[in-house]
Amino acid sequence: MKQIVILFFLALSFTYFSAKAATPEQIKIAKTEYPTQILYKLWQDHQNDPNAALRFYNTLDQKHLIEVSSDAPNTATVTYFAKGSEDTDYIMQSGGPDFYGLRFKQIGNTDIYFCVQKIPTDAFFTYGVNEFKRKKVEGTEQLYQTDMAHIYDGTVIGPQAPLSNYIVNHKNVAKGIIKEVIIESEYMDEKRKLEVYLPANYNPAHAHNLVIQLDGQNFSADAEQAPAWRGWTPLPTILDNLINEDKITPTIAVFVHNQGNRSKDLIDDRMADFIALEVLPWAKSNFNVSSDNKHIVLSGPSRAGFTAAYTALRHSELIGSVLSQSGSFYYTKSDKSNWPIYPEFEGVLIPGYKDAPTQNIQFYLDVGLYDLGLAAVGTNRRLKDILQLKGYKVEYYEYKGGHSHLAWRHTLAKGLITLIGNK
Repeated sequence: MKQIVILFFLALSFTYFSAKAATPEQIKIAKTEYPTQILYKLWQDHQNDPNAALRFYNTLDQKHLIEVSSDAPNTATVTYFAKGSEDTDYIMQSGGPDFYGLRFKQIGNTDIYFCVQKIPTDAFFTYGVNEFKRKKVEGTEQLYQTDMAHIYDGTVIGPQAPLSNYIVNHKNVAKGIIKEVIIESEYMDEKRKLEVYLPANYNPAHAHNLVIQLDGQNFSADAEQAPAWRGWTPLPTILDNLINEDKITPTIAVFVHNQGNRSKDLIDDRMADFIALEVLPWAKSNFNVSSDNKHIVLSGPSRAGFTAAYTALRHSELIGSVLSQSGSFYYTKSDKSNWPIYPEFEGVLIPGYKDAPTQNIQFYLDVGLYDLGLAAVGTNRRLKDILQLKGYKVEYYEYKGGHSHLAWRHTLAKGLITLIGNK
């Protein structure tokens, strides 16, 4: 909130020139076209200073501002800014509650563009901005060449977003160690890379929980690796903090890296067998892993969430806990491929659980409300309902976010506590 106030004050401080007097009708139109105080002030400044908007834009570290009104404390207004060019046809924002994106407007005749979005104050999501260009082909009158340029990415984090403190490195919290191994897989017919996390002060005399994390290369990074909008989640840091606070008992994690064709591999029976019949036995033979299958957690986001739930159904005698984040449960595993926005066919997973006898598996499922509509939110809700009707133990969580690690890093601890929390 402090940053919001500072940026708001900065925007209002652009008073180097006094605006020209405008007629009441002009003011009425301007307040409609520039619906926030910041935008209206920029329009005023632009009347006497053609560089006012550009100068303001250059002060922004993040290319958006968040304002909360006392009249609507549960809703925030996000104003996005972008810099165009002489070839700009239009600029689009994608991300958050507006599924089809938002089109930017130009501030006067400047190269600075804006759009405005209403969000709940507990929303948090990534967004991208693209510039669509239109340039006349030299030597012609009516032929134009179009192109698209990606301008930037960012994150919107509402002032009441449910952020997790477990993703941050804390002083005096002992860190586990990570080592890389290569195993020979008969099922995948290749050498496979794994990374293994061992908690600080690992004691081989004590049985440990085991988390097998799919898309492993995106989860084994440190908390300080990169900007928040990039695709990564610091699972080692999360485990360090959870163990330190006694939220979970000591836990080992195996990160399964993607190799080759991720899209095909993660919905292949061979991947399910590789995880259950090769990775899990390898971990048990090298470390002291609990014999209780409920302490074996198979975790993954998106397509890997499908893999986690499918592998548990296929090998329920070995995998007792599923942690799925934004699981893509619409895959058919056949030539009938689904376009996720409008899935034409029913995926294989939901009827698989519906028709099979109830197994000894527990679930944590979460999904963002801004995540592909029917494909993600709809199928997650349906799987949750089917599992509950079948008698499974299910924890289900929806949040106001999208399909990205920005959300997954903040909900992963919730899933781990649910499944292997220190009771």
